[in-house]
Amino acid sequence: MKRLLFVLSVFAASAVTLFAQELPKSIKAGQGRLKARRTIHMPEKIGGYQLLKCDFHMHTIFSDGIVWPSLRIDEAWEEGLDAIAITEHIEGQPSRRGIEKGDHNLAYEIAAKDAARRNLILIRGAEITRLMPPGHLNALFVKDINALTHTDYMKVFEEAVKQGAFIFWNHPGWGVDSIRWYPVHETLYRNGWLHGIEVFNEFEWYPVALNWTIDKDLAIIGNTDVHDVNERLYDFSPSFIRPMTLVLSRDRTEEGIREALFAKRTFIYFFDTLIGKEEYLQEFFGETVEIRPSFHNENGRKMLEIANLSDVPYRLERLDASPAYPEELFLPAGRTIVVSVPDKEQAGIVYKVGNMLTGVDKYLNVRLDF
Repeated sequence: MKRLLFVLSVFAASAVTLFAQELPKSIKAGQGRLKARRTIHMPEKIGGYQLLKCDFHMHTIFSDGIVWPSLRIDEAWEEGLDAIAITEHIEGQPSRRGIEKGDHNLAYEIAAKDAARRNLILIRGAEITRLMPPGHLNALFVKDINALTHTDYMKVFEEAVKQGAFIFWNHPGWGVDSIRWYPVHETLYRNGWLHGIEVFNEFEWYPVALNWTIDKDLAIIGNTDVHDVNERLYDFSPSFIRPMTLVLSRDRTEEGIREALFAKRTFIYFFDTLIGKEEYLQEFFGETVEIRPSFHNENGRKMLEIANLSDVPYRLERLDASPAYPEELFLPAGRTIVVSVPDKEQAGIVYKVGNMLTGVDKYLNVRLDF
């Protein structure tokens, strides 16, 4: 009997051991979100320059944002950007309890290694944050943000310029009843210390600021100014592209971007709208819209395809008094439509592109050859 109990005990112990060995340490359930970069379909070059997708205004927990700097890198890389600047408020560090006030360069230095790993250009920048006037202005390409802490803001601008900064006026319509060009902005402009204006910010664009960029030959800038997680700020439907500044750079480098900004080779994209110089928009449209040969004729009319090769939809309205041609055309992003036109060769039917602006209430006109 004792021998039988011993045998049974050994068998039971062996079974438990065998059963335990067959069970995995853990069982994976579900799958994490794929970390992949989106390709934004726009022309690779405009005017012989590389078209780079940039956002030069955003914040992290080191001023009044709520995210760590490395998340800004991950967002920008996944959302298809080429370059960003993290621009913390110099006068607002820290806004969050628990973060000691100290090195203003820290957010950049934390993000720089991640940016290099993502092949993303990270530009050192800061937001000079004063009451209006002068308001808030971003300084890009500075070498040491800690040197921009004077109580006299004119000394701050002077120091930024000494460091080679590109300076633009942020959201001139934010927090004010009306947008004004103050004497201090005139002084900055005449000193050569104001190089651009943020015409679009987050969800707003400022027509009067667009006029200033045209009249004073300043760079047009558009940014998110994101403080939150980007996907919590914007409704990221599958077709949504975040707002950005489009820079025409000689190459994909920080120095190339700096040279392009000072040369004012910029235009902006936000919510399916492009604003900039006519020459840039004309080439952008021409590079992305393709009218293909007719494939069917019927009752004196021919059918043909118009392809939109970009991720920007186009809304066209006919300006010519030619009723035989479509009065309106909508070219969805990345899609092809079929149109019916008279069965003859016709060049130069003029359309207004309703979401491509060259000025306030000034739209790009394009000629379509059917």
